[in-house]
Amino acid sequence: MVILRPLTLDDVSAVQRICSGASVRYTHGYAFTLEQARATVARTRVLTPATGWAFGIEAAGDLIGIIKARRRSPAAASVSYILREGTWGNGHATAAVRRFTPILFAAGVEVIEARHHPENPASGRVLVKAGFLRTGTCDITDGVGVTLAYPVYELHRPQGPIVNMT
Repeated sequence: MVILRPLTLDDVSAVQRICSGASVRYTHGYAFTLEQARATVARTRVLTPATGWAFGIEAAGDLIGIIKARRRSPAAASVSYILREGTWGNGHATAAVRRFTPILFAAGVEVIEARHHPENPASGRVLVKAGFLRTGTCDITDGVGVTLAYPVYELHRPQGPIVNMT
């Protein structure tokens, strides 16, 4: 079972392990130093629903990932997640996204957006399993001038009461 929980300063070394190796291949591309992990945890602790949300993803008492969302407008947020290499393929990311979306909808978000690197189709499968629909692509240029078409997904707030799965 996956739970979402706030990150604490005790999680810094776990965050450093999460943000390293193959896990960062399609994100920022480098392993975090201990100071970068500490700064990441510190940033998550000052978020508010007006700006964003961030939680640790825990499975069997082990912090295995981070899921976060940034408020893009009063009615929209963009979600992202990262799991530690070695925990992939067990449904943890899908479970985390499914638990996270009701939190966002309960805070007034009407549409949740997501995208993934085109060479990381597993992340797209996570989104589809969590109920997102692919809506197109957006071109993103990396630091060396290469432009890639990132698949884009959306999940709209369902009608009726929001069921919180946390």
